[in-house]
Amino acid sequence: MGIDQLELAGCTGKEWGRAKRNGRWVAASSRVLLLDGMAATTGQRAHAALLDAGGGAVLHGTSALSWLGLRGFDLSTVNVTRRRGTRTAPATLARVHRLRDLRPHDLLVVRGVPTMSALRAIWSEASRYSSERWHEIGVDRIGKLLDDASRAGLVTWQALHHSINDLQRRGRSGTRIMREVAAKRAPGSSPTESRLEDRLEAVLERAGAAPMLRQCVVGGDAPIGRVDHRDPDLPMVSETNSLTFHSLPSDQEADQARYDALVGAGFSVAVIWETALWSHPSNVVAAIRETRRRSRCGEPAIVHSAGCPWPEDPARIVIPVGQPPTRG
Repeated sequence: MGIDQLELAGCTGKEWGRAKRNGRWVAASSRVLLLDGMAATTGQRAHAALLDAGGGAVLHGTSALSWLGLRGFDLSTVNVTRRRGTRTAPATLARVHRLRDLRPHDLLVVRGVPTMSALRAIWSEASRYSSERWHEIGVDRIGKLLDDASRAGLVTWQALHHSINDLQRRGRSGTRIMREVAAKRAPGSSPTESRLEDRLEAVLERAGAAPMLRQCVVGGDAPIGRVDHRDPDLPMVSETNSLTFHSLPSDQEADQARYDALVGAGFSVAVIWETALWSHPSNVVAAIRETRRRSRCGEPAIVHSAGCPWPEDPARIVIPVGQPPTRG
């Protein structure tokens, strides 16, 4: 238990003091008590370090990568980060870092522990090699680390390129290394991304639906960006969304702005969610065909398959499971 949890537990400072003296609890630090006799585990170490750091701390850098299961990292020293401007007593169970630019989609809760995402933690690792002396070593190590994370399903190359566009504008160290490794890892070519795109193409082929072109740059008067698939004959595109990178409020805001820009340029947009791709393929076919129908009729729209995790919006078209695919 951490001292910051007293109010949530309905306890007072006096009860905290009694707990420290009654022999059933062991003081791990001035801010953390452990139940006597608890088995020492890496999870306990991580929880205790975060409670000791306070201030909304999350696992940082190498500790985040260890908790996420990537090889070569451990929790012998627990690194955590807090937002700049938060204040609490100095931590003794963790090495505390302070960052100003943690974004909502940089954060995860894994097995009950708040942690940086793998991609954001890899950015922190890249900053360690930002000097010219360590650049070549950094390119090699960060490249291998990204490949390991990609194989584990923790990173996609599309997310890597998005992070560079965002974080390099903030003057982050390590940007040069991340740009260099990203140049060899094109969006859509990582196993996670290609797996979803391969699945969509297989679903359409089995249903006898017309195929689409993969990874096309589209736009109106100016390029909007790369989409996962585009119809070769119609102003219609498709995006395949994983829950990992498209379910948080900030993800929805960014995605919705992109879809609105596509509709403004005259495209109809099919948003295919991974849960429907694997569990309800007929629903995916229905969503694609409905989007094509609206495109033919000159009615640009955003059509979601089943499995959309975003809050309900009356203006959003979501194809329910069980609706038969329309012809087209």
